Amino acid sequence: MDPVPTSIKLAAPGGVAITWNDGHQATYSYGYLRKQCPCATCRDKPPEVKTEPDPFPILGKGPIKVTGAAQIGHYAVQFNWNDGHATGIYSFSYLREICPCEQCRLKS
Repeated sequence: MDPVPTSIKLAAPGGVAITWNDGHQATYSYGYLRKQCPCATCRDKPPEVKTEPDPFPILGKGPIKVTGAAQIGHYAVQFNWNDGHATGIYSFSYLREICPCEQCRLKS
C-alpha cells in the first residue's frame, strides 16, 4: 500500500501534522520540512532557515512557517512558505521517507 495522507494540518502544534492511511501520525517541524525541500534550487544550495524568533523583529523576518499548501494530483503537496518559497513539490512517498518521528528514524 502506497503512503497517502488522510489528514494534513498545516498549523498543528510543532509544525505540519500528517496522519497516514496506515494510521501512522507524525509532526514535521517547519524548519525541518523547509530544509528538506526537494526543489532543484534547494537541492543545489540548501536554504538557511530561521527557526527562532528575532529579538529585533523589525530588522528581520520571523521564524519559518507554512502559509498555505496545495495538493498536486494524487501524489504530492506543495507548501507555500513565509520566506516566499513555493516551488518544492513533496511527494507523499518522500514525506513518509523523511518522517522525523522516532519510530521511523530507528528503521533507517
